[in-house]
Amino acid sequence: MNMQITVHLGLLALVMLCAFVAGLLFRVLQVKALRRQILELESEKMQDHAEILQLQKKIADQQQSRSNPPAATPVVPLIEKESGQPDNGKNKRASQ
Repeated sequence: MNMQITVHLGLLALVMLCAFVAGLLFRVLQVKALRRQILELESEKMQDHAEILQLQKKIADQQQSRSNPPAATPVVPLIEKESGQPDNGKNKRASQ
């Protein structure tokens, strides 16, 4: 029982070419879908970061509005401008 199977080389090459093209097409579609998914995730991430920054700014503004800035400390000169003499404690506060 000797059976011989003959396959035409052109037919074999055609089948291999079709398999290659099908694999390539599948991979291209897969890469395209993954790139689209990456772009969607990146845009979602950017929106999340923007929302976080807006919330941080809102919190900072609320904290700044709650805390009143300290009153400016009055500057008391130690030497009188006209005479050039020391002040001798005329303008000092009682707590100093």
